[in-house]
Formats: sequence, structure tokens, C-alpha cells
Amino acid sequence: MQGDTFLHRLDPRTKIIGCIALSAVILSRYDVVIAAVETGFLVAAYALARIQLRHIMKRLRVLWLLLLVSFLFQSVLTEGTMWLEIAGIEITHEGVIKGVITVDRLLVLMFSSFLLTMTTPPIRLASGLEKLMSPLARIGVPVHKFAMLVSLALRFVPVMNEEAELVARAQRSRGAPLRSRRIRVRIRSMAAVLIPMLSGSLLRAGDLAVAMEARCYSGGVHPTRTRSLRYGREDWISWGAISLVPLLAMLRSM
Repeated sequence: MQGDTFLHRLDPRTKIIGCIALSAVILSRYDVVIAAVETGFLVAAYALARIQLRHIMKRLRVLWLLLLVSFLFQSVLTEGTMWLEIAGIEITHEGVIKGVITVDRLLVLMFSSFLLTMTTPPIRLASGLEKLMSPLARIGVPVHKFAMLVSLALRFVPVMNEEAELVARAQRSRGAPLRSRRIRVRIRSMAAVLIPMLSGSLLRAGDLAVAMEARCYSGGVHPTRTRSLRYGREDWISWGAISLVPLLAMLRSM
């Protein structure tokens, strides 16, 4: 997503490490305070990036089932004081609290990665990954090829989404029961979408390989870039804000 906000101008390395730091802390500590602090941190970050709520909800449409199942499993399987009983299934008070924290942790993981991809162009994201992984090149790891793969994958995600929507509309117009209420029928009918998508992706991959060969791409170790990565004042401010989260986790563990 194009923009000229504080987060959009940050160096991609700052955003990548920030995303990793938030994810590592939320996974390492099952703490209400840390979950609340990271949630507030992300809310402030989305406000700074001026990302509208409708853009976020579009990405959550396919993830709501995962969040619901996670909440229900924690509510039912966690032992404690019974809060509610439905059809012989006991839901405990401790389970509900744990389920809410679990959902919040999953949302932090999802929204931190969303924020990274929505505020960083694929080229700059690949450049940041290549810079961060550059020490691995000394032991023979093809860092530049990995960065190129990440860049191509990110560029093809919206293309594949649009193609999937077009194929689904075409199959529904031909009578495919893609919106059937029976889960088994919907799963079987998905083959009518997946097979054309697979065929189309293979054709695109072949066209891309031909285009790269025509432009004499050889995957050199030192590719040229139109814009070099440099840390600025905004990055140092962000580093200070990001460091507060692991510092809080360390203080909570004492």
C-alpha cells in the first residue's frame, strides 16, 4: 500500500526486526499485560500508518474460523471454575480468559505481519531481507536468490488473489456449488478452482523465467539498486519504541 506516513518511510530492516521482536515476545510469554501492551502498540502503529479498517477486515475474512476454533478449544479444554454449560460441554471462567488471550496473541501475529507487508513495497522488503541476511553469504548461503524469491512471491500474491476470484466467478456461472452449505460439497468443488489456478501459475512462472532470461538476469551476488538503505532519525526513534516490548517481557519474568 502506497503512503508517505511515519511507518512507510521507515527502513525495511527496522520493520522486519520489529515484526520479529513483537512475534517472539508474544509467543514466549503467555501474559495478559504483554498482550495488552503489544495490542496497543499495533493500534498506534496502524493509526500512524493511516490504514483504514476496511483494508484490515478484508484480510480477516478467511481467518475468522481459525480464531473462533482457537477460542473454543481454550474455553472448553482449560480446567477451572465452570462458567457455562451447553449440551453437556463445560466452559470454564479460566478457559474464557485464556481463549481471549490466545485470540489476541494470534491477532498480534497476524496484524504485525499485515503491517509489514502493507507499509513496505516488495522490492524494499526484499532489499531489507538481503541486508539482514548478508552475513550468511560468507558461508555460501545464496542470500540474493532468497531475496529475489521473496520479492517475486510478494508480487504474485495479489495477482493470484485476483485470478482466484475470476476463476471462482467463472465456475459459479457454470453451476459449480462453491457456496453450498455442505462442507463436503464445497471442498470437492474447490478442485474446479484450484486446477485452473495451478495451470495459470505455471504459465506465469514460465513467462517470468523467459522474461528474466531475455533481460540477462544471472542472479549476481551484488545487484544494483536505485535506492540504497540507510537508517534515519525515524528509525532510531522506532528502535527505542520497539525495545520497550522485550524490556517489559524481561521485567515481567523477574
